[in-house]
Amino acid sequence: MSSSKKMLIVDDEETLTYSLYQSFILAKQDYEVVTAESGEEANSRLQEMDFDLVITDISMPGMSGLELLNIIRSHHPQTQVIVMTAYGSDDKREEAMRNGARYYVEKPFEIKELKQMVMNILQ
Repeated sequence: MSSSKKMLIVDDEETLTYSLYQSFILAKQDYEVVTAESGEEANSRLQEMDFDLVITDISMPGMSGLELLNIIRSHHPQTQVIVMTAYGSDDKREEAMRNGARYYVEKPFEIKELKQMVMNILQ
């Protein structure tokens, strides 16, 4: 199982985190899916194991997704990042992409589009 890809989903909206987790588990791909409900929790998980991909919300209490992105770029440069937000703006998109996000997704989004992005990254 060591060949499986590891994905971390980070969002303070528990319902969204759970539904994304279920979608990726049910896709029956060779992904190990881990969740976190805050940037701080995600940062702790990143210290515990290496992830191939992090999907993170931007707006969260405490550490934002953009702060998490900067930590990932500094300490885990091999990890790809998809940033998602319900409060999209050109400035946020530019900042996320400039700081190394692979994709920027505005909520609500089609799960099949997100799954395609994940497949593009992990395969």
